Amino acid sequence: MKIALIIALATMKMYFRRSQSFFWSLFFPVVLMIGLGFYGFGEFSPSKLGIIDGAENQYSKELIKAISEKKYIKTEINTREIFDKKVMEGKIDSVLVIPDNYNHNNGVKITLEFEESKEIIAYSFEDTINSVIKIIDSENTDNDTQKLSTKIKNNSNQGYKGFLVPGIVSLAIMQSGILGVVFTLISYKSQGVLRRLQATPISSAHFLIGQLASRLLIITIQTVLLFIIGILVLNINIGQGSILAWVNILIFSLLGSVLFLIIGLAISGASPNEDYAAPIANLITFPMMFLSGVFFENDVLPYWIKIIGQNLPLSPLVTGMRESSLYGTNTLDLLPEVGLIILWIIVCFIIGIKTFKWE
Repeated sequence: MKIALIIALATMKMYFRRSQSFFWSLFFPVVLMIGLGFYGFGEFSPSKLGIIDGAENQYSKELIKAISEKKYIKTEINTREIFDKKVMEGKIDSVLVIPDNYNHNNGVKITLEFEESKEIIAYSFEDTINSVIKIIDSENTDNDTQKLSTKIKNNSNQGYKGFLVPGIVSLAIMQSGILGVVFTLISYKSQGVLRRLQATPISSAHFLIGQLASRLLIITIQTVLLFIIGILVLNINIGQGSILAWVNILIFSLLGSVLFLIIGLAISGASPNEDYAAPIANLITFPMMFLSGVFFENDVLPYWIKIIGQNLPLSPLVTGMRESSLYGTNTLDLLPEVGLIILWIIVCFIIGIKTFKWE
C-alpha cells in the first residue's frame, strides 16, 4: 500500500501541474455554473402556471379553461405537494390556488403564489387572470366581484440555481473521472511508461490503485469546492440545512467517481493513442451531458429519449445529487439510484478488464 500511496501522491502532483486538467475539472464547471445560474435558461417562455383546483366544480373549470386558452401560458393541474417541489426546483413559474368553496357568487379570494425570483412573470399572470375574471364577472352581473390575491413563497433553494448546481457538479465528476484518466494513461502509453512498469517490482494493481486513489481525492475536493462556490456565489441552500444531505453528496460523489474512473480506464486501455481515445470519450460524455438532466428536466424530451436518458450512467448521479442538495432526501429513498450506479460499475468493470491493454 505504501507504493500505491507514493504513486497516488505523484499522480496528484502531475495533475495540478497540468493547467488543462485544472481548467476542465474546476474552472470550466465554475464558469458554467455561475453563468447559467445568473443568466441561464430557467426563465424562458412559455410561462408555466400551476393550478391547484380545490373546488373542482363548473365555476373553477370555467376559470381554468379561460386561462388555458391563452397561448403564452402553459397550464398544469396538480396537487400542492407536487407544485411545492416544482416551485423549489424552478420548474413552475407561479401557482394559482382555487379554494374549495369557490364560485361566482361569494366573492371568495383565489391566490397566486410565486417565488420571489419569478415576480415579473407572476405579475404578467396576475394581469391575465384579472382580465379573465373581469370577463367572467361581466357575464354574471348578479355576482360579487371575484378577487385575486398574491403570495410570495420563500424558496431557500433559489429555483433554477438550486436545480442547476448539483447537475454541474455531477457533470464535473464525469469529466474529471473520464477525461482525466483517459489522457493521463494514454500519455503514459505513448511514452512507454506502462510498458516499462511491467519490468519493475511495482505491480499493476498498485499502479491502478494509486491512480484511482488520487483521482477519488481530487474529485471529492472538487465536489465540495463546487458546492461551496454555489452556496457563496449563487446563494443556494444545501439540503435545507440537513447534515444528511452532505453525507449523501459524499456517497454519490465517491460512487460516481469510481464509475467514471472505471469508464476512463476502459477507454484508455482499449485506445492505442489520443486519436482514438478523444472521439470515444466525447462519444460517451456528450450524450450523457444533454440527456441526463444536467441543465434541464428530461420531461421536455421525447418519451423514448427520456427512457434512454434516465438509464445512462450520469443520470442516477444527477438525480441523487439533486435530491440530496435540494431536499436532504433520506439515503434509503435513493437506493434505486445507488443500485443503478453500482450496476453500471459492475458492467464497466467487466468491460474494462476485457479491453485494458498495457501497450
